[in-house]
Amino acid sequence: MEEKIRAIMAQVLRVPADRIGADAAIGKVPNWDSTAHMRMMLALEDEFGIDLNETHMVEMTSFAKIHAVVNDLRAGKT
Repeated sequence: MEEKIRAIMAQVLRVPADRIGADAAIGKVPNWDSTAHMRMMLALEDEFGIDLNETHMVEMTSFAKIHAVVNDLRAGKT
């Protein structure tokens, strides 16, 4: 799952996947603005078959947070 998330982030942000490390976050990765963030949220929903609400989207500001939310939603925890 980590590699799929990394690939989605890299594609949306138009950076090489190796630039998306565990510490990747808004403000640290080029091109991660509000528009890219929304495109990323939609791509994550499509890829993982999840529904992100506004609260999820607002808190998903780093690779680690994105991974945690996607993992929880897929496990039915959120």
